[in-house]
Amino acid sequence: MAVLELQPQPSAAEAPEVRHRRVIGLVIVVAVIVGSLLFVALRSSSSHSAVQVSGSTLVGRPAPDFAATDLAGNRFSLSSLRGHPVIVAFGASWCHPCYEEYPLLVRAEAKYAGRLVVVSVMYEDLPADESRFLRREGVHWTAIDDSSNAIAQAYQVHGLPETFFVTPGGTLAARGFGLTSRRALDGPLNRLLAAP
Repeated sequence: MAVLELQPQPSAAEAPEVRHRRVIGLVIVVAVIVGSLLFVALRSSSSHSAVQVSGSTLVGRPAPDFAATDLAGNRFSLSSLRGHPVIVAFGASWCHPCYEEYPLLVRAEAKYAGRLVVVSVMYEDLPADESRFLRREGVHWTAIDDSSNAIAQAYQVHGLPETFFVTPGGTLAARGFGLTSRRALDGPLNRLLAAP
C-alpha cells in the first residue's frame, strides 16, 4: 500500500508572507537575467565601435578585414597591408603551444624581412601578460588586443594557436592550427610567398 505524504498548507496568516518571498525571489532572478543581458549588449556594442571586422575565413575568399588600435596605441587595419603577404597569428600568453609557434614566426619574419608582414591578435589575455609574452618572444611587429573577441569571432578561432596566411591581394591562402614545427609552417608560408 502506497503512503501519501501531505505537505502542510500555509495558514491564512502565512500565505501572504510566502507569496511575498516568492515574488521577491522572482524579481531577483529577472533582475539578474536583465542585468546580464544588458552587460553583454553594452560590452559588445562598445567593442564593435573600437574594432570593425568584415570578410570570410574560407580559404580562397577575402580574409576578414579588421581595424583596431594596436598595443602601441596606433590605428591599424589589415587592408593597409595590401600588396604584402601577411600572417595573422592568434595567440596568448597562457597558450603553451604559442611558446613553440612564436619563435618560428619570429625567425620567418626576420628571414623574409621586407617581404613578409606578421600581425599578432592576442586572444582572451590580460594586457600586461600580452606585452610580457610578446617582449619575451622578441616580437616587434603589430600586435592587437582582441579583448572584445570581435576579430577572433570573425576569423572563427576555436583554439590557439591559429594562424592565417593572407595573400598580397587580401585573399585567405591558408589556415593553420597549432603550427609548432618549422615543417608545419614552411608549407603554407612558401605558398603564401609565391602567391601573386
